[in-house]
Amino acid sequence: MLLLALLIAVSSWWLLTGLALLLVHQPHERARMGFIILSILAFLAWCLVPLTVDSSEPLAAAVGFMLGLLIWGWLEVSYLLGYVNGPNHEVCKKNATMWERFKGGVATTIYHEVCVLLSVGLLAVMSLGQVNPTAFYTLTVLWLMRWSAKLNLFLGVRAFNERWLPEHLHYLVSYLKTDRLSIFLPLSTLMGFYVTYSLFGSASAGPELTQQLSLYLIATLMLLASIEHLFLMFPLNDAALWSWAKGNAPALRAVRDVKDDV
Repeated sequence: MLLLALLIAVSSWWLLTGLALLLVHQPHERARMGFIILSILAFLAWCLVPLTVDSSEPLAAAVGFMLGLLIWGWLEVSYLLGYVNGPNHEVCKKNATMWERFKGGVATTIYHEVCVLLSVGLLAVMSLGQVNPTAFYTLTVLWLMRWSAKLNLFLGVRAFNERWLPEHLHYLVSYLKTDRLSIFLPLSTLMGFYVTYSLFGSASAGPELTQQLSLYLIATLMLLASIEHLFLMFPLNDAALWSWAKGNAPALRAVRDVKDDV
């Protein structure tokens, strides 16, 4: 069951991340058409969630996990394409205080954060009292770990792969701190690995196959998110994981140009 969960979680994470990166760096019309297709798939995912939450079959746990990833993919792509962001699209001023940088950074993404929070809340309601809340667990882990990554980028990291940002989001780099490491990054990374360890322990002690598979999937996702935190700590070549999706050299230059000007 553990090997099956690892295979499903790692392959899904790798493939869907690569497809999202590939989509957001396409020309406008092609990206818009891809987003329409993704929106249809996300809508179908929402429709299928009620069919999986009350099922005690192991297949329902795997499907619920995939549905959660698909819903998250739509949320992320909607942000990266600039459809759901925030009211602030300006570069942070050069001598901004930490509080000004924080307010400005939140204003760049507040609409998206509300959308994510509503999605997590809706999945929580749909999963309440059900035997298979895997989709809710999936979205919750991705949401919390993404917020952890965002806080770390604000407080200070040593490595950040700018090349994945689309050109129209290059202003976001001015709100990040990439010249030093804050204490929050190693602490949050250690916490992530501790939660991962706890989830794997709970999965191995699960009384039913469906519960075991569900927790193994979530534990593997938590492990991947914790490893992504390591990418912020050390200059690792994470871009090599999705070399087939990195047709974005112009975006990389645009981001660096703005960073040099700030």
